[in-house]
Amino acid sequence: MIPFNKIGEVLHELQNLTDFVIIGDTIVDIELKRKGTESDVDLFVLGVSVLIEDDKIREFAYERGWDYGKTPIDTPRLLVPINDEQLQIDLYENIQDFFVPKDILDNAIYVKIGGYTFKSVRLEDYILLKANAFREEDEDELKTIVYLIGEGKLKIDKDYLKNHIEIFEENANSIRERLSSVGIKI
Repeated sequence: MIPFNKIGEVLHELQNLTDFVIIGDTIVDIELKRKGTESDVDLFVLGVSVLIEDDKIREFAYERGWDYGKTPIDTPRLLVPINDEQLQIDLYENIQDFFVPKDILDNAIYVKIGGYTFKSVRLEDYILLKANAFREEDEDELKTIVYLIGEGKLKIDKDYLKNHIEIFEENANSIRERLSSVGIKI
């Protein structure tokens, strides 16, 4: 497990390159008040283009002794050594089938990671993003969230979900059905 205080330091350093919003399952770890994460950190980049300014991102990583790679959709992946582990940070923007609506980014909240504060999508918006993508791993993640809600470890605002589902326009009905299939009735 990589401790959040170390992740906070790395993300703070990354703010020297660009603004971003946390969009991945790190959100669930934070909501559960865990001390760290076993996962990668997914960021929606706001200040640079992950495609057009790829060289700038690569140079930023190499200057800090970080490794540079690619995500499955060919966006930058930073591999940051922390103690005996490696923190994977995947950088995204809206390309191809990968889409985060502007309203979700605009409704980002501030979360504390280590000694620093960062923008993060709300848990409810994370759920909507997972239901929109709905790959096998997304479905599994949603089922885990439903289990954690049932255990009382997570709470969601169903009214917020209901109101925000419409920002996905033509996919709204599919998202509603997918959420219902995993146990989130709205």
